Amino acid sequence: MTKSLVITFVGDDRPGIVESISKIIVQYDGEWIESRLANLSGKFAGILRVNIPEAKCEDFTAALKSSAKGLNINIEQVVKEQSSEGHTQCYKLELLGQDQPGIIHRISSVLANNGATVEDLESEVIEASMSGEKLFKASITLCLAEGYSADTLSEVLEDLANELIVDIELG
Repeated sequence: MTKSLVITFVGDDRPGIVESISKIIVQYDGEWIESRLANLSGKFAGILRVNIPEAKCEDFTAALKSSAKGLNINIEQVVKEQSSEGHTQCYKLELLGQDQPGIIHRISSVLANNGATVEDLESEVIEASMSGEKLFKASITLCLAEGYSADTLSEVLEDLANELIVDIELG
């Protein structure tokens, strides 16, 4: 029997962070299932899901936390695997426009109010090639709950795009 754990960590970026975490997972006969890792402004952050044999779970947790030099680590047990049950379809939302405060808040409010959950969100501020102005770029994977319409969401997002003067594509 195995336990599924979600591990989050953040710390100053340096060589060997992923290697040291993966080494402990292997030492305790664990399996690295899925992850998202990124360097953001010199901080290395990650979230990963691992499966660890139930009998080794407590020792694994202690070993990971004690070897985490300079990392803030949090470990949560997955009680029940989440499925996409209750969601009708998933979509990709692409946004590009002039950077301004509150874009993610405005988008996330519209999504929440229209039955969408965020599955994945990546964003960055980039420079426009010709003008050099700052542009905000986001890519969001979202899933709609049953009973909600993609057409309605698309209309609301179009209104928001006009208000924020950004391009939003829902595909």
